[in-house]
Amino acid sequence: MSVLPADVVPCPPDERRAALGVLYRRVPDNLRNRLISDVLKEASQGVVDLSGLWIARRRSRVVGAMLTQALAGRAAAVWAPEVGLAWGRGATAAALVRSALFDLRARGFLIAQALLDESAPRQGAADLTRGGLPRVTDLMYLERATAPSLDVDSSVPRFDWRSYGPATDVEFRAVLQFTYAGSLDMPELEGVRSLDDILASHRAGGRFDPSRWKLGRLPAEPAAAAVMLLSSVPDRDAWEIAYLGLTQPARGRGLGRASLAHALELARPNTPRIELAVDARNLPAQQLYRWAGFTQFDRRGVHLVALAALRS
Repeated sequence: MSVLPADVVPCPPDERRAALGVLYRRVPDNLRNRLISDVLKEASQGVVDLSGLWIARRRSRVVGAMLTQALAGRAAAVWAPEVGLAWGRGATAAALVRSALFDLRARGFLIAQALLDESAPRQGAADLTRGGLPRVTDLMYLERATAPSLDVDSSVPRFDWRSYGPATDVEFRAVLQFTYAGSLDMPELEGVRSLDDILASHRAGGRFDPSRWKLGRLPAEPAAAAVMLLSSVPDRDAWEIAYLGLTQPARGRGLGRASLAHALELARPNTPRIELAVDARNLPAQQLYRWAGFTQFDRRGVHLVALAALRS
């Protein structure tokens, strides 16, 4: 049985209601219309950006939709496509993903990512992979109360910590670059983006406060250093360790534990909880966080692609 190919295009403004109807087709009927109206209203007010909304049409009817969103640092978030149950559903979903990714690359984005939790459509991971956005790992989301403090062996040296600012900017960037060498967290991203892009992404990830971005050095060993990025979580009473990286001369010496202890000291007067995310492949980091009393509260599949590597 032949199937008429779907026409995949960026969603025109006058078809957004139909597109959102497909995108939210899993939402209960009594909530869907109100949700669509709210999103369209927020889009008209500039609160929500629907420029990354894509549709698949067949015989002038919207049969599929997906959304992408620009993030800071030339990255883009991608949501799994929604396509009605019909012949050719998988091919239509893959065409939506593929078209959106090539459009993002043409617009200057460097990476695209999707995070899928248990609520994602069952076929969402397969659709993203088929369209060129493969699953590379899982992110484990961990949390811990900021009290009690961590006990660190007294024989472990202590970093001299300074905050990020104009006076430390050059040194901060240099140390940050060195912490990526041999990193087990998202090695697919190494060298894809500039430090400016990376820092822009971190600034946008939470409530940015430069006093909570820390540069640590051992006074007697300049090559042994660390960068720790802390921020408050916008929608929860918690702080996040957005990044903790040590240079190679600082690894394996208990300095990661000492850094976590310092993060808890900084966070404790401000919040009862601290969170972080770790690549499921990073077993040494997981061991460190388990030692520190962190427990998992969420896990998401990571689909990621460096857009320059896309193939036609």
